[in-house]
Amino acid sequence: MFKRLAIAVSLLTLVPLAQAYASSKTIYHPTITMKAGNRAGLQNVFAWDENCKTVPVSIKARKPKHGNVYLYKSRFKVPSSQSRKCSGRTVGGYKVVFKADKKAKGSTLVRYQVKSKNVDKTFHFRRTLKIK
Repeated sequence: MFKRLAIAVSLLTLVPLAQAYASSKTIYHPTITMKAGNRAGLQNVFAWDENCKTVPVSIKARKPKHGNVYLYKSRFKVPSSQSRKCSGRTVGGYKVVFKADKKAKGSTLVRYQVKSKNVDKTFHFRRTLKIK
């Protein structure tokens, strides 16, 4: 029986993460360039079980240097590329969003970790944001 945690990157580009045996994994995302005071969608995070039900995920973010990370509860459709059985079903999760300070300039590193009860790994995400 496979259990999955799917983490959707902004624009719904998916990074599938199948059942794992190690304790953690670090994932580096491409750099985003943005304007001061604006928001940038970093990732959609959601998980489901073998019955196509939402599995809670926990997200912990470190305070970035030039802004804040926000989590917005949302609903997501399970993509067919991740599960034939659950394809199209809706599950709960979070949108991870960064908001740059109004007077921010330069770059900042956004770091957060994701855990789910159905995967034996903690995923550490890192993304650099260039603020103009």
